[in-house]
Amino acid sequence: MINTFNPREIIEIAINIEENGRKLYQTLEDKTKKEKLKSMYKYLKEQEEIHGKVFQEMLDNIGECIVHEFNLGEFEAYLRAIASEYIFTQELIDEKIEKGFGDGLEAVEFGIFVEKESILTYSALREYVLPGKQVALDKIISEERKHLISLVALKDFLKKEG
Repeated sequence: MINTFNPREIIEIAINIEENGRKLYQTLEDKTKKEKLKSMYKYLKEQEEIHGKVFQEMLDNIGECIVHEFNLGEFEAYLRAIASEYIFTQELIDEKIEKGFGDGLEAVEFGIFVEKESILTYSALREYVLPGKQVALDKIISEERKHLISLVALKDFLKKEG
């Protein structure tokens, strides 16, 4: 028997993930003096805003994004796992925004961590979204991968510079 769930909770988590990323990158943009870092953080902040709008649109049209569960209890267990990791990551972001970073390299490494967490979350979420609605999620996953690549390149640049 296939059970149908309202994916509201997981999409709300996705919106919050993007908002946390936006706040992080805004803080980093405001605090950095290096133009290369500043422009990267500004770009990432703007991307997080766009992604948040995509998830908000999914939430606004929730009836078109029904999640199907194929194994009893699987979706609830998944939501609990994602929620616990989300809370952990959210607390880390809040702490890092408050305390700051030792240097640009540390900030970039943390950005890499945040992007990886986003990719893992959205990739796992994908299998619970109806195939017709996976396109928007696929686009966000692809963009998050590009962000990860950009941050790794920036990390390499900072290591060589430093």
